[in-house]
Parts: sequence; structure tokens; C-alpha cells
Amino acid sequence: MTTDAPQKTSPDRPGRNGSRPGSVVTSDPDSRHVPGRGVPRVPRRYGQWAGAVLLVLVSVLLAGWLWQQKSDRVEVLAVSRQVPAGSVIGSGDLAVVEVAGVGGAVPSARVGEVLGRTTVVGLVPGQLLDAAVLTSDPVPAAGERVVGVQVDGTRAPGGLAAGDRVSVVAVPPTGDASSPSELDDPTTLAASAVVRSVDVVEGAGSRIALVVPDEVADTVASFGAAGRVALVQAPLGGDD
Repeated sequence: MTTDAPQKTSPDRPGRNGSRPGSVVTSDPDSRHVPGRGVPRVPRRYGQWAGAVLLVLVSVLLAGWLWQQKSDRVEVLAVSRQVPAGSVIGSGDLAVVEVAGVGGAVPSARVGEVLGRTTVVGLVPGQLLDAAVLTSDPVPAAGERVVGVQVDGTRAPGGLAAGDRVSVVAVPPTGDASSPSELDDPTTLAASAVVRSVDVVEGAGSRIALVVPDEVADTVASFGAAGRVALVQAPLGGDD
């Protein structure tokens, strides 16, 4: 009686599916262990999923930021066309714009408080309206006149702006040393004048409009035309 002896399989002999004994068979070529490369390679679809998740997160964060920016914007009044100083503000001079983080601008809801007021300085298109450039009093008021003078940088303090109060002093013409007595006791043409506007002239100092009392307006204008005025800024609270 003969029996078939079990056949021995060589450790190096491949199995039926081409794999060696003890190896793990997988049908995914991307996750197959490649000899000599160590750790199996991560499938590409995992990277695609991670990229999609990252894109969604970025989109959500961007949408939230845009919403926050939108919620911080408020409607304020802006100038729609050029408005000279001393003009009465009308509805055609104004426009409504949305801004964020701007202090001092007049909210659009307060348009009724703005209409009919007078501009202290000239306004330009696109400028945000600030209550500080408006007044309820006409300019010039009764008993006042507006006089223009042109002074160089040595005869007026730098940084003068509309609303500043100055005194107007008579000085010698440019290049005239004059006498010590005239310099020690200069003539005050206007003890209190208000700056209405300041325009810097390239290479020629500044052109300044002053609101002065009616009784000294002609004198200030004459000395100003001769280039013989200097401005001295008064304290913000006056000379009390």
C-alpha cells in the first residue's frame, strides 16, 4: 500500500498568486509595500481629501472675516461736489457712503442737523463731512469782514488751520530793517482775527483768509497787499 507523501514547499517558492508565504496580498497598487522603501506609501486620495478640507476651512474663515468687516461699516455723510467756504450746505452737496474705523464723520442719520449750516472752509468731492467744518452762524457775521493776506513762512506760525485765532501785526517791508523803535513797539492791526482758510502756495508762503472786525478790515487789507503783516497765534482758550 503506497501513500502519497506530502509535498514540501520551498520557503522561496512563490504561491499560486505569485506571493511568497507570509506576505500580505492587497489589490490596491498605491498601498503595496515596495521592497527597499520602508513604510508603505500613503494613497493619493488621502492627500486630495486633506486639500479639500483645508480649502473649506479657508473659505469659512474668509467668509467670516468679510462678514465682520461688513458689520463694522457705518453710513456717513460725504461731500458730493466742491463747496466753497462760507456756503450753505444743501442736499445736493451730500452723499451717503459706508466706511469703517473713521472717527469724527457725521452719521447719515444726522443729515437734518447738517442741512442749512455754513461751511467754515472749502470742501472737496469725496471728503467725509466733519461737524468741525460747519457753523450755524453766517460767515462773515454782522460786523465782520473776510480779508485775504499772503505771508511767507517767517511771518506766520506753521500749521495754522481754519478756526485758529490770531492777531495781525504791522511789520516793515521785506528787506527793510526799520528802526528799533518800530520793532520794539509794532502796531497791532487786529487784536483778534479768526483763520477761515489756509492755502499753501508753492515757493510763496501761504494765502490766508481772515475774518476780522469791520472797523479794521480796510487797514488789514492795505497792509496785507503791501506785504507788511505778520500773524501771531493766540492761545486756544483766549487771553483770559
